[in-house]
Amino acid sequence: MLKDKAKGFYIRHVLRKQVPISFDKNNTVSFLDAEPLTTGRVYCIINFDDLSPLPDQSKFIGRGGSKHDFVSLKQMELLQQFPFLGITHFMIPQFLPSDHYYLFNRQHFSIINPVNREWLDYYKSLMANFNIEIASHGVYHRQVGNPLFARHTEFAYLDYNESVERLKLSLHMFHEAGFNPIGFRAPGWDMNSDLSLIDAVADTGFKYAGLSSYDGGLNAVKQRVNQYHPVFIKGIINFPDNINIDWPFETIKGTIDKIVSLNGIIVIKGHFSKHILTNSLSETNYLKLVETVRYIRKTYSETVEFATFADVYSKLAAKYANGRKQ
Repeated sequence: MLKDKAKGFYIRHVLRKQVPISFDKNNTVSFLDAEPLTTGRVYCIINFDDLSPLPDQSKFIGRGGSKHDFVSLKQMELLQQFPFLGITHFMIPQFLPSDHYYLFNRQHFSIINPVNREWLDYYKSLMANFNIEIASHGVYHRQVGNPLFARHTEFAYLDYNESVERLKLSLHMFHEAGFNPIGFRAPGWDMNSDLSLIDAVADTGFKYAGLSSYDGGLNAVKQRVNQYHPVFIKGIINFPDNINIDWPFETIKGTIDKIVSLNGIIVIKGHFSKHILTNSLSETNYLKLVETVRYIRKTYSETVEFATFADVYSKLAAKYANGRKQ
C-alpha cells in the first residue's frame, strides 16, 4: 500500500531507524520449525493487557486503577464464581497516558508512587488469595522515537541496547514494588525488524514472553511462530495468544476444540478496560468469558487445567532444558 510505503520511507530516511516488524515485508525470519512444547495437560490461561493505577474514569486504555472500577469488580465476580482460574496481568509500571496528567507528574501512575500504595496492596492481596500473576508490559506503553505513528508501541523503534535498558528499568520498578515478573509482552505488539527485542528479553532475565497473536507481533505481515503451542525462540519460551474475548462464541468454541485436539495451549486475551477496545472487559465480553469457562469445564474437565503463564512455564521448564527435552 502507498500509505505503508510512505511510512517506511519516513522511518528509514527521515528518522534513520529500522522499520518495525509490522512494516517489514522482506524479513524472512521464521520460527515455524521450532518444536512445539507440550506437557501431559492442556492449559488455559486468561490474560489481560494494561493493568495500571489509571482509574476507570479515564478515557485511555489502562484501567483497574481502583478496586471499585468496573473491570476490577468484574474480575472479582469472575474469581468468586471460578476460584480455580489462573489470570496473568501484563502490568504497565509507569503508564504515560496521552493526556495532561504526566506533563505535570510523570510518576502519577507509577506502581511505586506512594499515592498508589492502596492499589498496590489490593493486587498483592488478590495474588495471596487467588492464582494471579503479574508480568511486565514495558514501562510507559508509549514510544517517542516516531511521534507520527503508533505512539502506543513502546519497543517498536528501540534497538537492542535501548531495549535492554528499558527492560532493566521495568524490572527495577517491579522489584521496588514487590513483584518479581518472569514474563514480558511488548505494548502494542510491535518490535524492531531485526527482532533484537527477543535477545534483550532473554538477556535481561525474563523466562518467557508473549510476542505473538494471530496477526500481531511476530505474526505481523507473515506467520513466524506457532499459533497453538509454546516454543523456544532465542533462549526464551514464546506463548501465543490464540483467542480474543470479543470473538463470536462459536468461533471461540471451535478454536478451543482445535487446540485441545492438538494438545496445545488455550490463551484467552483481553484488555483490562471497560469499553475502549473491542476485546476490553465490557459487560458483553465478561458474560462471554463466563460462558467460555463453563464450556471448557463441561466439555474438557478431564483434559484442560486453568493456570497462569508462570504455572505453565514451570511445567515446561521441568520437562525441557535449553530448548531440549529432558
